[in-house]
Amino acid sequence: MPKTLFSLFLVFIFAGTVLPWIVLADGTYQTSRGTVCYDGFVPCGKKVAVGGTLGTDGKCTGGTPTPVYCQFCHFFVMANGIVYYALSRIVPFLAILMLVVGGIMYYFAGAKPDMLRQANNLLYGVVIGLFLIYGAYIIVGTFLSIVGVTKASGLLDWTSSKGIFSIKCDIQ
Repeated sequence: MPKTLFSLFLVFIFAGTVLPWIVLADGTYQTSRGTVCYDGFVPCGKKVAVGGTLGTDGKCTGGTPTPVYCQFCHFFVMANGIVYYALSRIVPFLAILMLVVGGIMYYFAGAKPDMLRQANNLLYGVVIGLFLIYGAYIIVGTFLSIVGVTKASGLLDWTSSKGIFSIKCDIQ
């Protein structure tokens, strides 16, 4: 029973830290009519601000509220927003949490070789996991850029374009 309560406690803490970020998620994408700004993960099927300007903080200002109907390219815009959200908000939070847990385990291991081995495995696992996650993002994004679905915007434009790769989706 205590193990179940501890698991529920961890789920509650995780949900309490992640859910507010999901509610505040927003996105932008480029069209021939300018920048489109929307709230949440879904970029269509509602009124969005069309023709706004993108500030240095990545937030959109201005624009005309326009109803936008869903098209096939909006699926890719939504997927890009979810991946960007996971890579910029969830993965770093969990990686830091696991590094702290591994460091605490390493500190309290003392003369217990089993606990020391577990701490080392956890720390190595976090580092390897980060390389796999971000490496897969770069590989898939590069492939999609070569195919023509995305446009590579570079590392310096990470926050304003919602990731290294941006998707252009014209609205009708």
